[in-house]
Amino acid sequence: MIKIGKLNRFFLLLIATFSCFFTGYAQDVQVNATLSETNIFSGEQVKLELNISGTSMGSVQQPELPELEGLRWLSGSTSRGTKYALINGKPSVTYTFGYLLIAQSPGNYTIPSIEISVEGETYFTDPINFKVLDPSTIDSGESARAPDIYVRLEPNTTSPVVGEQVIADVILYFKSGVEVSSYQPTPGWKAEGFWKEELEYPQRAQTTSTIVNGIRYQKARLIQYALFPTKSGELTLSPFEISVSVRSRRSSSDPFGFGLNQERMNLQSVPVTLNVESLPNLQNADFIGAVGDFEISRTISNQNALVGESIEIITQVKGTGNVPLVNKPEYKLPASLEKYNPQESSSIERNNRQISGSRTFTDIVIARNEGTYTIPEKRIAYFNPTRNQYIIETLPELSFDVERDPDATLIAQNDLRFDVKPITGLAQWTAAETTPLYQRTSVWIMILFPVLLTGGVFGYKKYNDRMQTDTAFARSRTASQKVNKTITEAENTSDIKQGYYLIEKALFQFITDKLNLPPAGLSHRDIIQEIEQVADNETTAELKQLLTKCETIAYAPNVTQERLDSDILKTKALIKKIGKLS
Repeated sequence: MIKIGKLNRFFLLLIATFSCFFTGYAQDVQVNATLSETNIFSGEQVKLELNISGTSMGSVQQPELPELEGLRWLSGSTSRGTKYALINGKPSVTYTFGYLLIAQSPGNYTIPSIEISVEGETYFTDPINFKVLDPSTIDSGESARAPDIYVRLEPNTTSPVVGEQVIADVILYFKSGVEVSSYQPTPGWKAEGFWKEELEYPQRAQTTSTIVNGIRYQKARLIQYALFPTKSGELTLSPFEISVSVRSRRSSSDPFGFGLNQERMNLQSVPVTLNVESLPNLQNADFIGAVGDFEISRTISNQNALVGESIEIITQVKGTGNVPLVNKPEYKLPASLEKYNPQESSSIERNNRQISGSRTFTDIVIARNEGTYTIPEKRIAYFNPTRNQYIIETLPELSFDVERDPDATLIAQNDLRFDVKPITGLAQWTAAETTPLYQRTSVWIMILFPVLLTGGVFGYKKYNDRMQTDTAFARSRTASQKVNKTITEAENTSDIKQGYYLIEKALFQFITDKLNLPPAGLSHRDIIQEIEQVADNETTAELKQLLTKCETIAYAPNVTQERLDSDILKTKALIKKIGKLS
């Protein structure tokens, strides 16, 4: 008798459970075919992979390949794999079949639909187009001179208009024999003549295969920038510098092949020139500097207000494009309205290979007299580069009524009358007190209290006016409050990359507000240079270390939550130290 232990019983129970799952769900089968390369040199090896996935499937027989024109199957090289998973609570199984193929004669070919049978049902894959290239077309001298690894700066267009969003990718090219273990961009890259925004990108760069001048390379998109040209003419993107650690196959210095050769290399892209065109002339509308695809709206906070009550005229511009550079529309307001400093706010998103978000402008007015007030309609324009024309939005007329507060009462004349009763009887005189007036506390309180009260009110009004009119002073005063909110977000996130992005945002936010620098478009090197002018070497070194870590966190796979928490504490201490400088 064969004894079955507890562990074996567990596995049998697990298999039985999965069997019940597979028989309990309806069959849902999907098949697809992929080819590892679609541009192949004659004689080069590629892999064809068939995937069959679904539920309630038993064992799947290996599909038979049809005649593949342009490719030859290496018999005996077939691989097979099985993967089980639970998707939305449902068990799923995927069978994978791999075939190694050799490219034959040059030409354009198509792998036809492959028939796959699953439990009596027939399924077909989609056809795959591919091209076989002639190796003799490769210039042997050019191939020998081609670098093993290089970096390029590739914009999605070289002829934008002023203000148009240009997506510039930093792409690393390397041959198959080269393995990139890490890379680090050199801080401080400037794009003269452009407003620059760094876009969010994956922590780990994904590689794809490509052929450059007849030579196969792997390419990886490392960093993405959104660039907005601020003037027309020829603008040149300066070289982008990056440091990479590479491992390559053994060379003559390693004849026995023990390990791989590893070295640190500094790479630099070539300059890229863009021809920026001017925006066309515009008539009968006001251009607010927006270039992209936008929606513009205008609303009023209250259509029925009281005398002395503030009213907000809210204009929102949202969409994709140069959102940070959108200007506030100017309106013709009734002369009898008191106008206060307008407010601005922005919400910017830097993902999906574009800059998007909204800009909100709030005009604040107060009516001192009752009546009906009207804000005329306004024609606002933005330029859409896809349609190559201005889009004009007509903001409708706004009106509101103002009346006096019915609960406010006028002071009646009777309220000002005093009843004075005549004095009767004999007056009794007493000797005056001997304490002089200047020694009485109550006298000094009555003298000084109005002075102190007036001084306090004046000081508060002066401070409030300065907060409204002096942007640099207001930014400096509110810097701590804004940065504390960003630091709190960093403390509460569980995403390591997001946490370091918030640390970088907090440092940029606090330093630009404290030193009255532009809120966007500055590089790490710019920020460090500004701090060097007001801080000691130790503070500058701490800032440089944190910014470098934020910039390179995508390439450090072993960063833990504890390390992030430690760097947040360092950021708090550094912000406190910088705050004492100004």
